[in-house]
Amino acid sequence: MAKAPALVLSSGGLRSLICAAVAAREQRIVMLHLKDGRAPAAQAEAAFDRQVAHFKPFKSWVVDAGYLRQMNLPPETTGLVTSTSSDPNASMIPLRELQLLAVGAGFARQIKAGVVMWGAQYEPKAADAVSRNIELIQVFNQLLDLFSSETGGGGSVGGAGGGLEVRTPLMGLEDHKVIELGYQMGVPFGLSWTCQMSNLDQPCMSCPACARRTRAFRGAQVSDPLVVKKP
Repeated sequence: MAKAPALVLSSGGLRSLICAAVAAREQRIVMLHLKDGRAPAAQAEAAFDRQVAHFKPFKSWVVDAGYLRQMNLPPETTGLVTSTSSDPNASMIPLRELQLLAVGAGFARQIKAGVVMWGAQYEPKAADAVSRNIELIQVFNQLLDLFSSETGGGGSVGGAGGGLEVRTPLMGLEDHKVIELGYQMGVPFGLSWTCQMSNLDQPCMSCPACARRTRAFRGAQVSDPLVVKKP
């Protein structure tokens, strides 16, 4: 019996890479990358292309979502909006996660996928953020179910949404546990891009995203292939 399709929302980042590996263990996958106007857009898209070449999904999309930046909130609102993204300006986009999930669900419906896999992750110590994210996914899946009922879109695969639901397999894991999971699956970490800086061939190793990545690999006692060792 053929595996149910799964759509992986991919930023080209580390968690997207590991999330795709989790999905590919059990399902046929498709992959979607949204170009949302972040600074390292070229590096992120190149990382996505490398991941597509590795996982060989039966379909992939790169979609221009630069319109998200046109919604940017005023600078004084910084810190009032939370985000799961390593993009330093992601918190300036209102309802960003909801919009990404809606686009992902639309593409998932197109190919009759049973699940949208999203690599969002907060550590257990961020208990409030974990709880909010879990509630977001529950409510969004209820919306999928509601719209499915209104449009007559039934299905037998998956859970909510007439056979479509969103899952966040990394949510609530500590950063080093995410790396350990990827290592156990033989994930090629070098296919990802985390750095927030643009126009670099190598990660800067000093921005917040690079610092978090470094701590995660160190905690897992795994070597990061993107770290260039000095002679």
